[in-house]
Amino acid sequence: MKSLTRANSKLARLMAAVNDSDCMKEHPALLSRSTQPVLLPDQPWEEGGRISPVATFIDESSGDLLLYYLLRSSERALANALCLARSNDGVNWTKPDYDSGTNIVMRSCGNENDWGQFYPCSIIRDEHETDETQNWKMIYWDCPDPKLGSGICLATSPDGIQWNRLHNHPIITGANDAASLIDAFPDAKTPFKGGSHFIHQQTFTYNPDLPTDRDNLKQMHRAISIWKCDKFDERWVGPVRILEPDVDDEPDLQFYWLTAFKTPSGVYGGFLNCHHTIDQTMDVQLVSSKDGWSWTRENDRDPVIPLAHRGQFDCGLVSAIVPPVIWKDSVWVFYQGRPTVHDAQPRYPEVESQPNPGIGLAQFSTDFFNLNPQ
Repeated sequence: MKSLTRANSKLARLMAAVNDSDCMKEHPALLSRSTQPVLLPDQPWEEGGRISPVATFIDESSGDLLLYYLLRSSERALANALCLARSNDGVNWTKPDYDSGTNIVMRSCGNENDWGQFYPCSIIRDEHETDETQNWKMIYWDCPDPKLGSGICLATSPDGIQWNRLHNHPIITGANDAASLIDAFPDAKTPFKGGSHFIHQQTFTYNPDLPTDRDNLKQMHRAISIWKCDKFDERWVGPVRILEPDVDDEPDLQFYWLTAFKTPSGVYGGFLNCHHTIDQTMDVQLVSSKDGWSWTRENDRDPVIPLAHRGQFDCGLVSAIVPPVIWKDSVWVFYQGRPTVHDAQPRYPEVESQPNPGIGLAQFSTDFFNLNPQ
């Protein structure tokens, strides 16, 4: 009991109470939010690298929290790796030996990418899968065949640790790697009839009238498109543009990444990662949908995870590509936070000692799932 008490005390120090925060307007269900990264690259094989969250689950046998994260090498992209950590309290993390003394569960195929780099985009545990070897599913960006170029690839696993690449080629070669995977509700109806799984991917529209800004994609407007399949490892159909900024949004707002997730009420929620191209900041809005195709902007379009206060590790960019989990009677959301913005410049250059980026945690009450898709 004493160790649990110490863990709870440490978690309280990591998390900031909402009424003590000087951030922007908070979501009404927000309970607390970390003021510093909750997981660090503290192992020898992680030295010099940076980490960002990919997926989180509850271990069905132990009840532990499982956190997949990407380890980005500071020296070469081909050394990027998918790692897995676990915790029974959300504070103290173990990094078990899954691969020659490391917690790495997947690596790059070893080929240079013509665009992007090895990136595990999204992982799901498929509750409808009847083939035990495919209980876990992943989409990731890589280049298995240099002749075909880089793209979104598929992998499956019986246990979330041993991963099998399904093809020697990408299923989608169009940019970009900002993509997420979701299994459809049973009897899902789509404009293309049924569907077993969806991929939501960032796509582009040419627009010469966009504001002059610092963005790396000039005159290109980011939006969200969808792909669907009838069987995960077979043909995917798309992309179909389904979500883009409208007249009520600022002219420089672009939709960077949509992560859909299932809610206890039987609808989809979604983290809509929003890119503001003029100042290059990013934050996260909450959206909802009945079918994964038509989306409603929730919370009056205010960020569900806004940028933090000047000088904090997540004051320049916040991205949430990891679906939430219900654990210990609250909703846990792991996100990536940086003091720099999208073009890697500090948001507050006058701050002499810039904090390190890292994985943040926001905790919500279960009212977080009170969504109202139209």
